[in-house]
Amino acid sequence: MISQLARLTVKAEGRYATSEELQFLKDYIQSFEQRINAYQKIQAAEAEILSEVEVKMLAADPNIFHKGNRDVTAICQRDRTHVLRKSAAVLLSNDRDHLQNFLLWYQTIVNVFQDKKAAGLCYQIMQKVVKQHLTLQEAALISPILELNHVILGKS
Repeated sequence: MISQLARLTVKAEGRYATSEELQFLKDYIQSFEQRINAYQKIQAAEAEILSEVEVKMLAADPNIFHKGNRDVTAICQRDRTHVLRKSAAVLLSNDRDHLQNFLLWYQTIVNVFQDKKAAGLCYQIMQKVVKQHLTLQEAALISPILELNHVILGKS
């Protein structure tokens, strides 16, 4: 939203914005209550969501949180929490540009530690789990955000 407003300010310099250029604001205002509800549901269910994601990841690969002899479960839990919270904040603000910048930075870390497989599995599962806690309309608002997480962090 903030990035869109900044772009509009530059684009409409010296003139009034057109109705078409203002449509994203109207859409945002219409969806604001659903965004708040979805954000609060994710916040309230965070521990449950993250736990379910971890259980499903371990069911898919019992060694997913091991790098050689090192258990990286705590690091992965921290990272999943951070990405979920960032995703919820972006749901509220509707500023995907900000999320994309974060994900590109985080993608570097995923690549350095060769965690693409784990990240792919994590963010694919997270999409499904988060949606279970939301209405269809709320899920539709966060789905593109969760898909962006999966595409940037996990897809090969």
